[in-house]
Amino acid sequence: RDAYANCFAADVPPVLAEAMSRTQRPISEQALTAGLSADRPAWRSRPSWFVYGDDDRIVPPAGHRRMAQRAEPHLHRVLRDGSHAVCVSQPDAVADVILHAVAAVR
Repeated sequence: RDAYANCFAADVPPVLAEAMSRTQRPISEQALTAGLSADRPAWRSRPSWFVYGDDDRIVPPAGHRRMAQRAEPHLHRVLRDGSHAVCVSQPDAVADVILHAVAAVR
């Protein structure tokens, strides 16, 4: 719990990061090791959009870049100073990407 804010939510206000650390369920070994239940990941056949923070300390930004390039998203947005919790710290920017996706598939 002590490392949560620094690692997962570095750009989230401390009081909110503390609350998040208390409510975040621990990741299970199965979540990290189990294979896909589908024959093929959805990003191979469905349109995708990609948003992440350039200060993510959980998944390195280089890893995000590789995943985004592989998925060939309609929109690839990197949020400056964004942590792994960009949905919380930069909700307007994330919502903008979601709205872009909605508009594109109408």
